[in-house]
Amino acid sequence: MAGTTDGGDAAGAAAGTTFLLARHGATEHTAQGRLSGCTGANPPLSEVGREQARRLAAALRTAGGADALVCSPVLRARQTAEEVAAALGLPLRVEDDLREIDFGDWEGLTPAEVDRRWPGAQPAWRRQSEQAPPGGESVEAVGERVARVRERLAAEHPGARVLLVSHMYPVKLTVVDALGVPRVVMHRMHVDPTGVAEVRALPAGDPRGPWLVVRHNDAAHLRDARP
Repeated sequence: MAGTTDGGDAAGAAAGTTFLLARHGATEHTAQGRLSGCTGANPPLSEVGREQARRLAAALRTAGGADALVCSPVLRARQTAEEVAAALGLPLRVEDDLREIDFGDWEGLTPAEVDRRWPGAQPAWRRQSEQAPPGGESVEAVGERVARVRERLAAEHPGARVLLVSHMYPVKLTVVDALGVPRVVMHRMHVDPTGVAEVRALPAGDPRGPWLVVRHNDAAHLRDARP
C-alpha cells in the first residue's frame, strides 16, 4: 500500500517542496524491451538516449530549472543527470536509494523470456507489491526506500524545486504515493525515457491531501527522439 515513512513526506508537504521527477534516457535494453534494473549489465545511454538527455536538459532550463539536482547512481541515470547538471549549472548529488528496482534473476530478459522460464510468475508479481522476482526486490521495498529519499530531501530543501533523475519505478512510485493509492497501481502507468512528472506540496489541511500531482510523463521535448 502507498505510504510514507515516519510522516516525513507530510512534513515535506507542509514546507511546500516540489519534486520534479525525470526518467533516464534510452539504452539498448530500452530499445530491445529488456528488464533493466539496478544489477546486471548496467547499460549506458544509447545515442538516442544521449539526445533525449540533451533535450530534457534544454527543456528544464527553459522551464526555469530547479534548486537542487539529485540522481540515482546507476550509469544511465547518472549520464542523464550529468547533461542536466551542465545545462542548469547545478551540483549533482547521488542518492543510492533512487536506484531502479532489482529484477534479480529476471535482469536483462524480455517479459516474454521471463514468461517462458517462470510460467505464471510475472502476472502474480504484478498483482502483489510485496512479492519480489526471484533473487530480486519487491515494489513495496522500492517504494519505501524512495519515500525515505523524499523525506530527507523535503527536510533539507523546504519550499524548493528538487529535481530527481532516476528510473521508471522511482518515478511511478512517487506519483502513486502522492495520489495515495496502492503501489501495485504503478504497473498500469507508463513513463517514456526522460519523461517528467511533477508532484507539488499542498498547504497543511488542504482537503485534497498533502500532495498534488501536477503532471505525469511530460515528454513533449522528445518529438522524434523516441527509441
